[in-house]
Formats: sequence, structure tokens, C-alpha cells
Amino acid sequence: MITHKQLPEYYDWLSRYVQLTNWLAYRDRFASFTMHKRLGIEPAEHAGVRRTAGVEYVNDRVLGVADLPPAPRVLDAGCGFGGTIFHWQSRIGGRYEGITLSSVQLAVAQREARRRGIADVCRFRLQSYDEPLGSGFDAVVAIESLIHSPDLHRTLANLSAALRPSGVLLLLDDMAMCDLDRHRPAEAHLLRRHWGCARYWTYDDYRNALYRTGLSLIHEEDLSALMRPRHEEILDCLERTYSLLHERIPLRPARTVVSAYLGGIALERLHASGNVHYRLLVAGKGSRS
Repeated sequence: MITHKQLPEYYDWLSRYVQLTNWLAYRDRFASFTMHKRLGIEPAEHAGVRRTAGVEYVNDRVLGVADLPPAPRVLDAGCGFGGTIFHWQSRIGGRYEGITLSSVQLAVAQREARRRGIADVCRFRLQSYDEPLGSGFDAVVAIESLIHSPDLHRTLANLSAALRPSGVLLLLDDMAMCDLDRHRPAEAHLLRRHWGCARYWTYDDYRNALYRTGLSLIHEEDLSALMRPRHEEILDCLERTYSLLHERIPLRPARTVVSAYLGGIALERLHASGNVHYRLLVAGKGSRS
């Protein structure tokens, strides 16, 4: 089982692997510098949209509902390679800070910020989102990063403390619609063992934690219709293959990648069954005047 202390190394190896797969898929090692899931958005080739349209959609959609002021100050909690930060900064300007547990992701993001000449307004650091984050941010965004939170209420309270009074918290994640340990124990086991999810947070957990933190839900939407889970027969075959590889491969980096796939298969099954939804929540401290 992957423990919380092992997460930095886990994401270091996954980040190296993602760079390889991005190159094979897009001839682009970083593919928009994001590790978010690719949604079912078909690229409009006649309009010159990149093949990574399904990856970029997430950043565009979250930005579209953020309603940020001019030149905002934004924190990305779980920034990965910095994809969301680079995407938003190129469109609306502003100042950004990104935090990640992965030294590989940190090095990539810092190098790209320097290459683009925006290192003064796009800064990155190695840090957990449960540590002090500073204050005065117009927005804190967390995309597919809170599943590893050991205490969701504590995490959301810490993220909320970084906001200015009119700031917004933007959450986009796979949220369980039931208690997975009770209703889908096989998938819950895979997520616990291979993704380190001691508890897979539910949609109600998110809403209750926001309420306890003193935040009000401003906007929400369900992006699950854009998911493209594969057929059950394919997932069964892949799970058997990856489980065998995980048992027999002695190299830890390779086992890490196989673990990521096994967790992903469990999540695909949960999306296909409707037990997990991909939801966007926007919350604030009060009036946004």
C-alpha cells in the first residue's frame, strides 16, 4: 500500500512516465504541462485546435467559472507541471504560485516559467497543501489533487485561510456518490492500495467540509458526461494483466507506474457505474462585490 509519506516519490516516478507517454502520444513531452485527465472533447482541426484539446478543456472550464478580477493573484494547490498556471497566465495575466510534493514536477515548472520569461509572476515551491500557504489570494484552485488529503476539513480550512475576503476556492475532482468501502469494496481496495487513498472522499464530504469551514457554495456542475470509461471487458483484461505485472516486476519505479494504472482502472469502473462523478465546486467566504 502506498503511504502518505511515499507520495512525493510516487509522483516523481509518475511524472517521469507521463513525460514519456506525452511524447509518444503528442510528440510533446509535457502536453500542455498538465497531468489532469483528458476529457472527451474532439479537437476542431479546421479551427486549428491542438490535439490536446481534451486536456486543455479542464483549465478553460475552471477559468470560465472563476470570475476573477483583473490581474488576479492565484494559488494552485497541487500544480503538477504548472499547466493550469501557464494556461491562465497566458489568457488573463496575474500572479501565480504553485505547490507540489514532487521535486520532478517542481523542476519542470520552474524551468518552463524561466523559458517563458514569467518566472517573476509564476512561482513554484515544494510544499503540502496542509502547510501554511500565505494569504491574500483571489483564488485557490485544486484540480484532481485532494484525494490524498488525510483530513478533508483540515485541508479545506487551510486553503480557505489563504483567500482574501472576496476570494474563491475552485475544486474539481472525482467525488464518490456513496461510501465506496460499503458499496464498492473491490474498487475501494484498489484505490487504497495503489493510490494511497485511505478514505475516498464523497461529494457529501466535500459539501460538509466546505460548510464547516465557513464557505458558501457559489456554483457547481457535473462534468461526468465528458468522461469516456472503457468497456468492462477491456478493464477486466487490463486489471488481470497489470495485477500480474505488479506481483512479478521487481523494480520499484515500474511497479509505481503499474499501481497508477490499477488505481485508474478502479476509477474508470466507478465512473461507468455512476458511483463516482467528476464535479466542479466553486465556494467563497461571502459576497463577491
